[in-house]
Amino acid sequence: MTTPARTRLRVGVDGVRARAVAVDSGGRLVAVHRGRRGDPPARVLDALFRRGPGMAPTDRVVAVLPDLTLAESAQRARVGVLRVGAPAATAVPPLAGWTAERAALAGPVAMVRGGHEYDGRVSAPLDVPAVAEFARTCAGKVDAIALTGVNALENPEHEQLAAAVIADELGPDVPVMRGAETEALGLLERENTAVLDAALVSAARVRIDELSAAVRVHAPDAALYLVRGDGTVLPSLDAYRHATAWRGAALGGLLHGAARLAGVPSAIVVEATAGRAVVGTTLGGLLPDSGLQREIDGIRTGLRAPRLTVIHRRDAGFTGKVLAAIARARGGRDELPVVVVGERAEEVPDPSGIAAIRPGDGDLAAAVGAAVAEAAGSVDRIFWQGTGGGQDSVTRARMLALDAALRAGADPRKLRETPVREALMTYVPVPAARLQVTAVGPLLESADVAAVEP
Repeated sequence: MTTPARTRLRVGVDGVRARAVAVDSGGRLVAVHRGRRGDPPARVLDALFRRGPGMAPTDRVVAVLPDLTLAESAQRARVGVLRVGAPAATAVPPLAGWTAERAALAGPVAMVRGGHEYDGRVSAPLDVPAVAEFARTCAGKVDAIALTGVNALENPEHEQLAAAVIADELGPDVPVMRGAETEALGLLERENTAVLDAALVSAARVRIDELSAAVRVHAPDAALYLVRGDGTVLPSLDAYRHATAWRGAALGGLLHGAARLAGVPSAIVVEATAGRAVVGTTLGGLLPDSGLQREIDGIRTGLRAPRLTVIHRRDAGFTGKVLAAIARARGGRDELPVVVVGERAEEVPDPSGIAAIRPGDGDLAAAVGAAVAEAAGSVDRIFWQGTGGGQDSVTRARMLALDAALRAGADPRKLRETPVREALMTYVPVPAARLQVTAVGPLLESADVAAVEP
């Protein structure tokens, strides 16, 4: 298969199911490779390029990589854990709730004076000598540092300063993961996510470097992205530091890709396999939030879990439960089509009054979802409504989401936003509200970069 010479291709790699596709700017399939499950993603990408002679230049490669677990984390890489928040936030120590086996990955653990109030004011000066002393105790003992400051989402200054002090002491080869890099409300959830990212950074680097080497061979000018658990993208340079963000990418990419294969922007999607069925929804390129936070290896993180229903074939009344899950997912949105993919797609009956769509290339759904994935930025935090009132908070939340989407690679000319969801915090002594908003848009193509530069 070939495509016009002026078209720049988008390549999607499903590293879980060993599939790869190249699509043109119109979303049409140009080249396909179906490997054997277990083939390394780099080998799958290499095979795609070798099977597609005459392919046009590639603008980007977007990959679904398998979830990383602590058991795979480079012989249990050790992590130094530092919390900036004494004396205010010492009642519950770092790694609270972790099993002894999981907590064994930690090296030195400390809490130092510092942190901020809910409105960004300094609650205690940062104890810089204590931070430096912590770093020295970690020298030669840890592979990475997890650093979390109290209320650092509102004011990251102490986190940033502490990270600079640690880098001065340990050098650039010991990465520092900051909790404020994760958009999570709870201190423990941000801290847990930073610790997990720090523990997985070495294993993440190995996987990404292997894929990056294959990209450089076949498409040296292409940008490399990874799919997040919500089906949007993460630039590869950031993905090293945020391995937890990949969690669930295989399903996130599949939901979006199945809708794209069916030719619809939104859908209820069912993946039916020999062992289970998964029912989810994609709405205009976004996955509805379940309101729950994702657990990784039994550890509660700051990552939000999409709304999915998993039904195992061993469950009694399997077919009826699948149909009930589809009905719940529709939630009154009767216009939403139902798309069914997977090796057992034909075994899922059509819901009452609905003709389900079963794309012929359903096994490529996750790879297609990767190839056409968009960039997004989300904000979910409590805003203190100061002298500017609620409107200033809404404006700030929207700008933070837009900035995050641009950093992820979105085209600024094509961004769209979800409505801002607001929940007043009536149990706090000052005017405050929890605001949630997402900005999302297609990736900026390399040929378009000059068009948006000032």
